[in-house]
Amino acid sequence: MGKFKPKLILLENNDTLRNHAKSVLAKAGWDVFCHEVSRDALDMLEQSKEYLFALFISSYKLPKMEGDDILEKVKSISPVTRRMLIVPFERTDILISAVNKAEIHACITFPFKDEDLVAQAANCFKQFKTNLKRQRLKRVTAHQNKQMFRIAQKLKKKDEANKELVEMKKAKKLALISKLGKAENQYAPDINISLSEALEKKGATTSPEAFKKEFLLTFQTLKTFFDKVALRRQAPPLSLDLRDILASVTEKDQEMPAENEPADPDVMEKILKTTLRYAADAVDQVRTTLPEWDGFDTDRSGHALDPYFAITVTDGMTKAYIEKIKEFEDPLPTPTVADFLDLLRQKQISFGIVEDIAIEAWISAAFAGKILIAQGEPPIYGQDGNIEYHFKTDFTNPGKINEDGSIDFRERGNIPYVTKGDLLAKKTPMKEGRTGVTVTGHPIPVDEVADPVFLAGSGTELSEDGLSIHASLDGQPHRDILGTISINPDLIIPGDVDFETGNIDFKGHIIVKGMVKEGFTVKGISLTAKEVEGAVIDISGDLNISVGITNSKISAHGNIYAKFINHCSVMGFQNLVVQKEIIDSDILLSGSCKNPTGHIISSRITAKLGIEANKIGTPASTPCKLKIGVDQHIETLKKGMDAAIEASVKTADLLRNEIKKLEDQDQALYQDISEKAHVQDRAQLEIKELKKTLPDLQKTNDARKLQAATDEIRRLLDRAKAAEKALNGIFDSQDKLANQIEQLKAKLNQIEHKNKALVLEKQALTDFSKKDAPVPVLTVAKTIMVDTLVKGPQTVLILKEDRSKCKIQEVAVNENGMNYHEMMISDL
Repeated sequence: MGKFKPKLILLENNDTLRNHAKSVLAKAGWDVFCHEVSRDALDMLEQSKEYLFALFISSYKLPKMEGDDILEKVKSISPVTRRMLIVPFERTDILISAVNKAEIHACITFPFKDEDLVAQAANCFKQFKTNLKRQRLKRVTAHQNKQMFRIAQKLKKKDEANKELVEMKKAKKLALISKLGKAENQYAPDINISLSEALEKKGATTSPEAFKKEFLLTFQTLKTFFDKVALRRQAPPLSLDLRDILASVTEKDQEMPAENEPADPDVMEKILKTTLRYAADAVDQVRTTLPEWDGFDTDRSGHALDPYFAITVTDGMTKAYIEKIKEFEDPLPTPTVADFLDLLRQKQISFGIVEDIAIEAWISAAFAGKILIAQGEPPIYGQDGNIEYHFKTDFTNPGKINEDGSIDFRERGNIPYVTKGDLLAKKTPMKEGRTGVTVTGHPIPVDEVADPVFLAGSGTELSEDGLSIHASLDGQPHRDILGTISINPDLIIPGDVDFETGNIDFKGHIIVKGMVKEGFTVKGISLTAKEVEGAVIDISGDLNISVGITNSKISAHGNIYAKFINHCSVMGFQNLVVQKEIIDSDILLSGSCKNPTGHIISSRITAKLGIEANKIGTPASTPCKLKIGVDQHIETLKKGMDAAIEASVKTADLLRNEIKKLEDQDQALYQDISEKAHVQDRAQLEIKELKKTLPDLQKTNDARKLQAATDEIRRLLDRAKAAEKALNGIFDSQDKLANQIEQLKAKLNQIEHKNKALVLEKQALTDFSKKDAPVPVLTVAKTIMVDTLVKGPQTVLILKEDRSKCKIQEVAVNENGMNYHEMMISDL
């Protein structure tokens, strides 16, 4: 069967039949793996990634699973693996079921002949190779199609971008040509003016006196116009000296006729043409020296239109108005659209300017009234998301406090309860805002909107639109501090949590009738127990301990209730309520620490919402360190998450680089596949052509040529086989690379999923930390000992003497305009 033996799994609990079949198949060249239990066989199939099993042979009946059910699972685990069923010859019903359910590829009835088993297995192996090759070719084709599609998409985008660029440049060119034409039409003098035509239009006689009078009138009109142009451009006046012009077109001793003397019409026409050329040259000179030729000149200090027009901008900077405030002084010309656009630029108004036609209409109306000259985009403010809960989320009644300080958790009052299908919560999604733009082109930012965490935990179902959560079972609804909603069924432990029960990890409410013993861990929604000693407790709801907690590590999202706490590490999102002692413990709380009837000794407590104590410290104990109004608990958790996210990001980057390397290797193999496939196809074509010549060579009895053709065909066949062998080797390499890439991508997906969960959890922590304002207050009902350290957000106080019945509070003080904080002590 080749260099490598094909592998098969034989699942049969009959020892005789299994051993015989294994012997027959091993002699036929198979690598046979035998199993008696279906689970073991399926696990082996699932774990084999590097080298696939070609065949899975199963008995029709095993102790825990039928053969058709087993082969159906084989189909889902490894679709490419062929499936064969061994059945008794009289059980055709089993065969029909296997064909319909598992889509088996072969069936052999026992007793069977050895050669039949070998033939059936060989046929399955042939199907396996054909199907594998088809899949490989499909993958190659799909990869090449994908590449060609990407290339086509890139070319299409590039072509569209080029077309768009060409159209933009064409439009820009046309606009510039139009602008240039308007400027030339507006400012260029008409050098084709004729005095004769002017007189004819006026109906005047064409006498020398009329020529002279019309010439002088036209000359003065042109000179006044060009002087105004120079004024508008703040350029020197145009020099149009009639004597110089006359001298250039007449004899040196000839002078301009006196007012009562006749004039030569030809000379007047020539003088007028020369005057126009002089003026045109002067205009060109102004254009060269002062390139800004589309309006009133501006500088840093102001604009020529400032004395005549006022621009006002609304408070929100989203509208700008312009109005005329002063009449023009002669010889100031009427400003154009370009002049007003230049004025707006000088005032830094660049966004939302009205169309030129609106400005032109205002100019034509002699600047009547105030007009809106520019309009920005007002901001659109978003709306925070909101969650409406359909159950009481702040149920914290732990039970009835007995006279001895213990808590009877059987008397808990009315506990919220829901049934399957009940609506638990409905979310109103946030509405994104939109940044505005001022008339000066600056953005008007809007606040980011908050999207509250809305997660469906155990016992709940999230709707398809992600906006409502329903109960999927009966029980007590619960929302943890990070926003996850769940339904708590109860787990009752009649005794202790010890070696008999092992560690407890239950997504619901846990009731322990006894104690949680040393070395054990309890995780769940909430926990009710008699006592905790030397254990690890991780609860997303309330922790209710009727006696006390000793030498344990506690983490709870809800409230913590206990009779005493001794040598513990406690981290909590809400309140800690202790009836008696807190001794030598490290406690971080986002809520408050309430010990109104007990004693705090040698402990380090941080509570964002303050501390209420009966007694603090003893003369012989280590001084307590108390922090109030500080949420060190949340900060500690966020630092841990940041470290975890950073580590995950680094791992993800390493995996991406590894995947990229493997994909590059896989890409390089496609070139080899193309080359080998080309060799194979070419060899087949040449063989086909040579075979066509064989009949003619046989007829001519040309033995030498016939032998040469036969040898060439054999050589081409060897070449085709070598190419096919090389292709199979490349395909095997690709399969290994594909398996490695698939495994790495699965790891990457897990890491990315974990990162997303961490980011969501960190967001929930941030949202939670903003809910309640810090309360930097310590209340002492009886005594607080000297050297106790009390620290607030801004200040620190170390008591210099014992105090009793007092309140210690950090306050903000303003004296003489200076703000500072101090820790104040006042009597109760």
